[in-house]
Parts: sequence; C-alpha cells; structure tokens
Amino acid sequence: MTPDRRRAGLAAIVGLATVAVAALAAGIAAPAGRPARVEHAAPKRPSLHAAPAGDVAALNAAFARRVPAALAADLLPDARPGVVFFLKADCACSRGFAGWASALAAHLDKAAACTAVIEGSDADARDFAAASGLTLPFIAESGSGLARDWGVRKAGAFALVEPDGSVAAVWPGISRQGFRDLADRLGVAPPLPDDLLAAVPGAATAGCALHSAE
Repeated sequence: MTPDRRRAGLAAIVGLATVAVAALAAGIAAPAGRPARVEHAAPKRPSLHAAPAGDVAALNAAFARRVPAALAADLLPDARPGVVFFLKADCACSRGFAGWASALAAHLDKAAACTAVIEGSDADARDFAAASGLTLPFIAESGSGLARDWGVRKAGAFALVEPDGSVAAVWPGISRQGFRDLADRLGVAPPLPDDLLAAVPGAATAGCALHSAE
C-alpha cells in the first residue's frame, strides 16, 4: 500500500470514529431543558448525616455539664460512671442507633451504667424500645430538657458521666472512634469486638433534630 493510500485510509477511520462518538453523545445527553441527573444528589434518609469533626471540640469546650438531681437516680444508679444515649421516638435513624447502643452496652456492663434518654412521651418511648429492640434502661423526655441543658441537638449523641455527676465528654454522633474512645476512657478490657465496630459508622453520625435544637 502506498503512503498516500495509507493516509487516506487512516483519515477515513478517524472520520468514522468521530461520527460514532458524536452519535453516542447525542444518545446519552440529557433531554433539552432538563438538567443532567446527578447520582446521590440527596441521601436516602436526609435526617441521617455525618456530624462534623469540629462538633466534638465545640461541644466539650462550651461549658461544664452536670446530671440534674432529678435524674441522678436514673442515670447514675450505682457507683459506676454513666453513659447516656440521646434518641428520638419518631426518628427512624434512632432505631439503628438503639441497636448499636444496645450492643455497646452489653460490653460496658461492668464498667458503666448505660441509659437511653428518648424524646417522646412515656408511651412513645415504650413503643420505640419494643420496636427497636433497645435493651438498656431508658427514660422519656418529651421536651428534651437534658439535651437542651447539655447542648445536644440531634439524636445519636452520647455522653460519659462521672460517678459524681459531672459530664466527662459528649460525642455529637455515633462512630467507631467514639465507641473506642469511650471504652478507653472506661478502661474496658478486652477491646470492643471487631464485629461490633464493623457495624458502626466510620464517621460520627447523627440523626433527627431534637426539640432542644428548636
């Protein structure tokens, strides 16, 4: 084949490829007047979101917190430290949080007294506990008074309370690192099992807004 014929053949191939690409692009382009679809533009459950890392520092630097006398018997029933989980009865996200909290509480039993504070009426809290399989003790607070006092704004937050009633730390959402940090502070041994941690979000995750955020 002569050089001229070879160049002509290559030009024809390039021309056909250009036409094919243009046709393909026309076939997959979004219809005129409509924006192209963006995958994952909105989460499947908008109320479930990652709590910014800065929230931990901001929450714990804000002010000193204490367990109010009226709740001391519920949150600190004995000489152990207390762990408080904030949940919401009408929040679908809280059902998942309840499962993780229950699994964690089983491993903290000797180290801390775990309690869930559920936003809702007494009946709402009972129904939520039954539906979610919550296994730790709980109290109902329709107005989220404790969450408001402690600066907690979303379900999924949890806190470590010292036996004297002072709050040692607050986490704005549930995460593997948060659970590890809590266990370390309590001196839990052996370490939390891998299967428990594998089921928990890697990033701090919170749910629905509590009344304390209003």
